[in-house]
Amino acid sequence: MPMAHDPLAQPHRGPILLCAGTHPAAAARLAEQAPPLLADRPTVVLSTWQRAPLSGLDTVTDALYDSHSDLRTAARHAAADAAGAACEVLDERGLDVTRRVHPDVRSPWRVILELADEIGAGAIVAGTSEDRDARPGTLGRDARALAHRSRRPLLLLPADGAPADSAAAAIFAYDGSAAAEHAVRVAALLLRPRPALVACAWQSAAYAVGAAMLAVPDEVARKGAEALDESARREAESHARHGSVLLGEAGWSSETAALAAARNAAGAILRVAEDHDAAVVISGTRGRSPLAAALLGSTAEGIARHAGRPVLLVPPPDDE
Repeated sequence: MPMAHDPLAQPHRGPILLCAGTHPAAAARLAEQAPPLLADRPTVVLSTWQRAPLSGLDTVTDALYDSHSDLRTAARHAAADAAGAACEVLDERGLDVTRRVHPDVRSPWRVILELADEIGAGAIVAGTSEDRDARPGTLGRDARALAHRSRRPLLLLPADGAPADSAAAAIFAYDGSAAAEHAVRVAALLLRPRPALVACAWQSAAYAVGAAMLAVPDEVARKGAEALDESARREAESHARHGSVLLGEAGWSSETAALAAARNAAGAILRVAEDHDAAVVISGTRGRSPLAAALLGSTAEGIARHAGRPVLLVPPPDDE
């Protein structure tokens, strides 16, 4: 029986769509990592398959005589094995699991997004790279496409990751924007409650002092930079407190941190995630306008690319 579509505004009601890929071991690792992070809900495991690339002559021969049915069969079986490995792990946790194996005549991310719409997925779970031999922390082609195009929350899991400890913290990247507020509210519904840190990064004005010194005395420039830094720090603290209040309303307990960013907010967020050995980092994204499709948002982009740990990306509501 097909699942009824759930509005995107109610992410806590939709099932999880777990993208298993075509490698059973990698699929099992994704299935092991996701449940400790996400609240229990029905899960659809998707694996796509694609036949090996053929030369022009082979393509014509195959179309006429079905000469490469063995390659298609092997690819289909590999996808089914990957989906089966993920389902086995999820079955052991007592979750309601459905298996879907689809031929992929285009790009896997297109199939993923279409199925997510079909089932009204509350979130999509995918590996950071479709290449099982990729360098840790690499953001693969399909993961990047999903990050830029998904209308639904996307949980990216590293291929070499291990299940998160229940005491490991969730780091919320929060800048006080409407997108960040939405990300906190949605993540609090999707994730299992755990210790949390709401972190807001601020950038020092010290980099501008050198230019300012050309026009004003050194002491004036220094005091001006200090005043700007103090204002930015206080604003960051205020934003972080607001994010913490939102989490408290959802039943989470959290601490706050205003982080001085030497270069960019993503770097500061990832440093604190490393210090806390965080279970997951949560960030809102900028949306899906033509510009936003090219620019996920510098903070979200940096976090997704370099976290080396689970990352939950939450797009803004559809009406933005």
